[in-house]
Amino acid sequence: MHDPLFLSLWLRNFAPVGLPLYLKKAVGVFPQSRLLPGGVFRIYPIAFREAPLLEEYYDGDLDPQAAASRAQEHLHDDIAIQVQMRWDVYQWTGEWELKPSTVCLEIFGPQFETPRGEHVRIDFGPQRLYLPEPSSGALRPVQSNIRSVLHLATDLENELIAERKLLWTEDEENFAGRLKALLD
Repeated sequence: MHDPLFLSLWLRNFAPVGLPLYLKKAVGVFPQSRLLPGGVFRIYPIAFREAPLLEEYYDGDLDPQAAASRAQEHLHDDIAIQVQMRWDVYQWTGEWELKPSTVCLEIFGPQFETPRGEHVRIDFGPQRLYLPEPSSGALRPVQSNIRSVLHLATDLENELIAERKLLWTEDEENFAGRLKALLD
């Protein structure tokens, strides 16, 4: 259960020239952490095994317009834009606590190597954050985390005009049905 939870999006009318705009829109709807803001902004060429063309650390919230402007400077068909940031979700530490958790947002140019061929991917971190904790009788914190994921997925789908989305883990192709069942 330490596998990460991912959201993949395939965008309608995707165009490589739109990468900075997609970034601006995605960062604009992302609920960045109030408890520990900041993160890392990177642009990779060709594949993640290559050294980043750009790597910048930031404190506070990432400004969507500033990020889009930086991405525009490196725009090419074979880049990936990666933003590591945090959001606040409930985590089990013997009791439920609202704590920052790292999330990785990636937007891919059409010539960048991606195994699924998606345009946008978010790594939400370990799937255990979104599943009930056996040693806790409380489901509300997990339900809150699940609702946060589903709400963000819907916001991104609408903002980026996705034609397809998939919530998945490496051991389970479609995780969304499992999450929706936990909400009931």
